[in-house]
Amino acid sequence: MRIKKTLLALIALQGVIFLLLLLSKSVFASFETAFISGALITSGSLYAYRNMIRTRASVADIEDNKDIIDRMDDPYDLYDEERENEITDIKAMIKEEKGRQKQHIIENTVKNSSAWVSVYRLIPYAFLILGFIGLQNNHVMQLLPYMVGLGAGIVTGYFVAREVLIVKSQ
Repeated sequence: MRIKKTLLALIALQGVIFLLLLLSKSVFASFETAFISGALITSGSLYAYRNMIRTRASVADIEDNKDIIDRMDDPYDLYDEERENEITDIKAMIKEEKGRQKQHIIENTVKNSSAWVSVYRLIPYAFLILGFIGLQNNHVMQLLPYMVGLGAGIVTGYFVAREVLIVKSQ
């Protein structure tokens, strides 16, 4: 049902964009190329990140050492003696954590590369670049409609991806 509403909204939006043909073919071509590129880039990025998060969540091992009674008696760890020791040595902890983060920067970059080097992002970026070059080579590039179309495409791509990709809790 959500997908039908989203598709109907996209069709209505494309109908409005089609009215730009009355203004000029070059304005329509610039706006439409940028609009589609922006929407595909945003949707592809959100889809790639969603897949990365799902993969990591399925692999993650979440362990809770507190039993049920401890959680009911002290849900915010207010009376935990270990917390007091941690607070007194906070500066050492911060320095240690910064050192650990610097060591793992390459590892984290490789882990996150699956989202930013995804085919779902690379193909829309290729469409953006080739569309821009095609418009420029055919002398129909209009910069203002192109930029407005890119912005509108990004916003539309976000809302479409949110409706289609994100599961709403009922």
